[in-house]
Formats: sequence, structure tokens, C-alpha cells
Amino acid sequence: MNMNMNKKPFFIIGTVCIVLILIIAVILIIESGKNPSQSINYVMSNGISSPQVTQQPDVPENEITNEVTDPNEQKIEGEITYVETTDGGKIPVPPTFEYVEGDSKTGAVIQDKNENQFVWVPISDINNYQRQVFVNNGEGTKIEDIDELNLKDIEDYDSSYDDSILNYGGFYVARYEAGREIDNEKPVSKAGVIPWTQIVWEKARNLSKEMYSENDYFQTDLINSYAWDSICNWMRSTGTNIDDSTNYGNYQNSSNGLNKVVETGSNIRWKVNNIYDMAGNAWEYTTEQYGDHERYHIGRGGGYWNYGNYYPISTRGTSEDGSDLYIGFRVVLYLK
Repeated sequence: MNMNMNKKPFFIIGTVCIVLILIIAVILIIESGKNPSQSINYVMSNGISSPQVTQQPDVPENEITNEVTDPNEQKIEGEITYVETTDGGKIPVPPTFEYVEGDSKTGAVIQDKNENQFVWVPISDINNYQRQVFVNNGEGTKIEDIDELNLKDIEDYDSSYDDSILNYGGFYVARYEAGREIDNEKPVSKAGVIPWTQIVWEKARNLSKEMYSENDYFQTDLINSYAWDSICNWMRSTGTNIDDSTNYGNYQNSSNGLNKVVETGSNIRWKVNNIYDMAGNAWEYTTEQYGDHERYHIGRGGGYWNYGNYYPISTRGTSEDGSDLYIGFRVVLYLK
């Protein structure tokens, strides 16, 4: 009697184990029919990426691809329309963009579907769209004749940009220094992004030209000397001192300078005519060239370690076209 009672628990445990084994087998059969394809998405948080695993929908094996869809690689259709701004003026807006804020005379802002922002720079006369030298060499030395510096813009400067100025009375410049987002090989013009530095000049130029898919309405490019100098003239005409940028740039001698390259649009004080960080923060490559035999390119605007009165928004600086932690770039947009 006692012997039978001692064996009974073992019989119950064995039965439970068999049931559990059957349940696990059923689960494994069900799971074997599912597609195990997964990918890691990186999420930006204060400039730090953290992996998150998400389940992809079922895809037939012959359709599985590793290609990343570029948000700017889209077919651009529509027309250039004129939109009224808050001051009653009108600006031409290309398709896929919309007017966001600002006055037509002091910086109207447009934005594409991916939240890249550009600012309208009005040019009332094509003769105002020109290259000038305001302040050079970091010592306040003014040079009236640009030919003294043996400077010229790139040989393949697109003359259609001049036609665009004539037809529309202005052009667009990126509101922010070009930034880079994770898993996006196109530059962006957005606030809160670390400027895309450590990049050679040639790649900065190519990326600027290829920011958007080819279309019949507009063309982007790396900012040229005509555009930069015209922006300086425009800012001066609206009351900005372009010979001393200490008060509106991230410089070593600025009261609000941070002694490092910071995220785009970090401080509203570093905004002039709705454009951020053209003065200070990171030097910015342009298409302007210098040199007799080997041609290199000019950077503009000064950097965070410079003094704003010696290297203001209008200043020019030479570079070796190499990858540098403190040199970035900015995109311009011309309507066709």
C-alpha cells in the first residue's frame, strides 16, 4: 500500500511532461511557417543611435532586397507656383515644397515633404548677384579688387543659375548647414542635426548636386561665391554688420559661443534673415577656387575657434579640399 502511494506522484509528473512536450511541438510547427526576416532600425536621440529590432512583413524570397529607400529619390511633378508671404510679397515655390514662414524681403522659408528648409534670397537686379571681397585674412584688411587674390569660381559654373535669377528675382539657400542623418546618404537642411564635416570638397559638391532626384523645376548645388556674397550684401541692406559677426555667430569671442561645432539651429541668436550659422560654427566649403597651378577651394564664414570680428560671415579662408572636422558645407537651390 505504501509502495503504491509513493509511485503515484511520479506518474502525475510524467503525464504533465508529456502534455508540455506536445504543446511545445505545436508551437514550433506554427513558428516554422513564419518569415524570420528582421532588420535593425537606428533611432536618433540627442545625437546617439540606439538599435531597435522590428519585424518585417512577409516577403517572398525572390523579392527580398537590402536596398534602402531614399526619401528624396522621388519623382517630382507639379509646377512652380507663387505664394503670398506674411508681408504681402510673393515668392516662387517649387513642387513638393510649401511656404512655412517669413517675409519675402527678409527671409521667407519653404520646406519639402521631408522637412528640409530653404530661405528665399531676393535679388532685385542681376547686377547685385556678384562676387565681392569684404574682409580677408582675419585681420580686417579690406581688399577692393577680387582679382588681387587670384580667385575665380569653378570653370563649370552653371550659367543657367544667372538665367534663374533673371526669371525669378532670387534663389534659395539652405536654412541650415548641411547635416547628415543615420541611414540617409543625402544631405539635409534641418535643425538639430550635427553638421556634415570630415568630408572632402569633391564629395560635398556631388552630394549638394544630388540632394534631390533630377527634375524639371529646380537644381541644387554647393553654394558658390556669387550666392554667398549676394547673401552678405542682402544681409547688410537689412541692417546686419557683415564685417563683425561676433554677436550673431558661434565664435570664440561670442558671449554665447560654445567652443565647439554644435547642432544646426542651436541658438536663435545665430540666425540672420532666417538663415542659421552662416557666421561661425563650422567653416563652409564653396565652389570658389584659388591657386595658380593646383586649384583648391575657398571656405567662408569662420569657425567656432575664430574671432567674429576677424573672421566674420563675409570672410574667405583657404583650404586643402581635404576631410576636416571643422569644415562643412551648405546647399543652394535654383529654379529652372
